[in-house]
Amino acid sequence: MQVILLQDIKGTGKKGDVVNVSDGYARNFLFKKSLAKPANSTNLNENKQAKLAQAYHKQVERDAFQEEATKLKGKNITIKARIGENGKLFGSITNKEIAEKLAEIGIKVEKRMINIPNIKLVGKYNAKARFAEGIEAKFTVTVIS
Repeated sequence: MQVILLQDIKGTGKKGDVVNVSDGYARNFLFKKSLAKPANSTNLNENKQAKLAQAYHKQVERDAFQEEATKLKGKNITIKARIGENGKLFGSITNKEIAEKLAEIGIKVEKRMINIPNIKLVGKYNAKARFAEGIEAKFTVTVIS
């Protein structure tokens, strides 16, 4: 019997897959626990439309990431920080502070996307923001007192 999986099932398939399973497994387990639905023409068409919509939304998100990466590429971000002896900072500059500074200039980057070295001194640092697979932007962070 062919079924469309509604959730990932270990050893059977992933959500949205059309798989062949035994009749008893489908009726007694998958359908009763709402893990799958029969693969009739209506359900197959719904599944196809859902996959197309998902692909479209993923492409729109990817385009938005590409636009943000283009805006960020080569930028120089200046962050003012309090310093102590020998140009050392009180604490360090974090991803959160850099993300907030980028938001001020109109670039949306989540703090988890930013990859920076440990910044504990005044100076220039190379940083990288990874938006998605294959979409990265390199920029410079300048720390001043």
